[in-house]
Amino acid sequence: MKVIFYGGKQAGLINLLATMALGHNVVCVVPVDDIVEQVSLKMGLNVRKPKNINLDDFVDYLETLGADLFLCCHGRQIIKSRILNAFKCINFHPCLYKYKGANPIKKLLDEGNKKASVAAHWITEDIDGGEVIVENFKEIESQDEIGVYNELYPLYVQTLVEVFDKIKKM
Repeated sequence: MKVIFYGGKQAGLINLLATMALGHNVVCVVPVDDIVEQVSLKMGLNVRKPKNINLDDFVDYLETLGADLFLCCHGRQIIKSRILNAFKCINFHPCLYKYKGANPIKKLLDEGNKKASVAAHWITEDIDGGEVIVENFKEIESQDEIGVYNELYPLYVQTLVEVFDKIKKM
């Protein structure tokens, strides 16, 4: 499958590398931060850094790549209708079952909640409102955001694998 990847942080890097390890062709990486950008460049991937991912000129370019899927993991910009209409778009989000939007792990910790998750959902114009494809859960032990993310990284990969399996069956 040809994939456009948009994301950052360690979770984004993990999903990018797992996508490649599963044999998918990453045709473009739109990095949010240096970690994803530097690794992508060292791997010889096509890296693009538009100021706004939704600009018509950039979407025109993305459409030339023949991608089957647009994957977002810790992206920072809201994906608009032009991209949504051009590709199947999936977002990865921690604790989606209860904490939509920004800072879900902080919200989880502030409430003293120990039930964490990683979800993959279809991106729609309603932020974090698209249908959930897969959501995997675990009880966490950590008391800080870094620790929670460290516990969730394996779930990002598990969720990604399950998403690709479901897409194959569609």
